[in-house]
Amino acid sequence: MWFQSRSDALAKKMLRPLLLSLLMVAAAAFGSTQDANYTSKEGCESILTDPSQCECLDHRIKCGLAILRSERHLSEISCSTYDARALEYFPSLKVGNITKLILSHCAFPSAAVMRERLAHLGIKNYTELLVENIFEKNDNHSVLLQQRFANMPAFTKLRLLNFKIPLPANYLENCTELTDLTLRGSSDLPGTLLHPLGQLTKLDIMVRNMANVASKIFSKQTKLQTLTLDCSLKNSSVEMSTLTSQELWHMPDLHQFELHSCGDNVPTELFWKSENLVFIGIESNISYVGRDFLKAQKNLLTLQLSRNNIARLPDDLFRNTIRLRHIMLAHNNLERIQSGLFDSIENLYILNLEHNPITTVSPDVFNKLSNARIYLGALYSQHSKADWAKSTKATLCEEEFKYGVCIYCKREEYLDHFADRENCNKQTEKLENVLLQKLNINRWNRTRTTSKKQKSAKLVKSEKAAAKSKATQ
Repeated sequence: MWFQSRSDALAKKMLRPLLLSLLMVAAAAFGSTQDANYTSKEGCESILTDPSQCECLDHRIKCGLAILRSERHLSEISCSTYDARALEYFPSLKVGNITKLILSHCAFPSAAVMRERLAHLGIKNYTELLVENIFEKNDNHSVLLQQRFANMPAFTKLRLLNFKIPLPANYLENCTELTDLTLRGSSDLPGTLLHPLGQLTKLDIMVRNMANVASKIFSKQTKLQTLTLDCSLKNSSVEMSTLTSQELWHMPDLHQFELHSCGDNVPTELFWKSENLVFIGIESNISYVGRDFLKAQKNLLTLQLSRNNIARLPDDLFRNTIRLRHIMLAHNNLERIQSGLFDSIENLYILNLEHNPITTVSPDVFNKLSNARIYLGALYSQHSKADWAKSTKATLCEEEFKYGVCIYCKREEYLDHFADRENCNKQTEKLENVLLQKLNINRWNRTRTTSKKQKSAKLVKSEKAAAKSKATQ
């Protein structure tokens, strides 16, 4: 026993230096920073050779109009002006390895300049690089748009917002590794602009000239998983559609699609090859949805068609969408909800029919939706007498609150959220305060009730114990 204890102690003593060496190697390989003192005010001031050149604060260094932000390590560099020398104003650092790095509103005339600026800060590696430039609408940053972003280690995200100058067709030719791109400006886009970006999985884009570049601008995006398209068409004719019927057919991995202001019609065949879609959102003043519009959407979970001009839904529109959980149809022109429309989606959880001029509802239309919350808007006033309301086990509500709270419902457990009638579609401070007050009051009442019950139970228990003790005596 003594020999074993002494051997264990000796082994531990020998292992200690080895473990320390391994930890030092791991820290050198995976440490987030080599010189993290720049994250504090004191550490920053100790680095500066000229205290007047920069202002040091905890987690922030401000040099001129450029700011370096950090928590445990460098996370963001933002420039108030598009100055190509902005990063030169910072002192030389030894940042080392970091995670996500954001470069916001900083200009880089070339990829070499970008590398030089990052090297000046001692950045050895990062897991993700996001370049984000938001252009003031009143300014004309032609110099910035002349730069050519180029492949950098982990340069995967780029966001350009509110630019007015047309982008040249080869603007992104050296950004072939981008996976996430946001382009929202007020100028037309060249049809081949996105062709070099074959690795994109997420795209948020405004294409004002979509009618001219349809079937061309997205032709190389075969790996897209999320696509948000805004055509910014304010006044479009009823016959107008900016998308071709096969616009998405080469995107087999697409699982989320949003369409905004892209004409009054969407081709019925648009989603026929998009079997992996789980979310479809269209807000484009469309007036018609074809019978086969969702024929391939067996995995669809959410259908957002609010704020369009849809007057009627085909009888078997949802025949293949058996997994559908949320249907948003508010702010349309629906007049009739016919029998059998929702029979194939028994697992539906949310159905929003608010702000529609509905006059006819089939008596059995909601019979299969026993687990759903159905938001009816003005139609709710008929729920106490209507056959369609009496024949369903669904929770019927007047309006939907923005946080998803079910208000003015048939079931009593939802009635205590508001004492006064509120317009829940308007996000007002009063509405939020009322909800917060009600929730706090309810919690307080529940706490008091629980406390009283506990005290009562203790009192009964003590009385029983005293009675038992007295009986024993």
